[in-house]
Amino acid sequence: MKKGWTKKSYDALYNWIDKTKRPQVKKILLSDGLEDVVNRLEAAQNMGEWYKITHEAVAAVGSKIVEQSANEAEKELDVMAAKCCTCLRCGYNWMPKAKAPKQCPNCKSMKWSSER
Repeated sequence: MKKGWTKKSYDALYNWIDKTKRPQVKKILLSDGLEDVVNRLEAAQNMGEWYKITHEAVAAVGSKIVEQSANEAEKELDVMAAKCCTCLRCGYNWMPKAKAPKQCPNCKSMKWSSER
């Protein structure tokens, strides 16, 4: 059962870097019949092999899927950027744990959202 690269396996490949997500990535790659890729990734001594595989995946899935994935990633980054806070006192950027942070985690200013 050899299927080959799909959008799902292409997207999953980029999560291989995160060791906690590797079992999930492995499952997706194996479901698409990419056993050889999984073996190469597991045997790799450095990220150079991962880099080669990403280029092979790009060539296999085509530019439309690569562009679509990039657009989806850009939307996710935009959502994250919208949630990001910047202290107007010290310039520190952070992802808040609360919806309306009370102080800057860097300089501890309570007036982080207003300029001096």
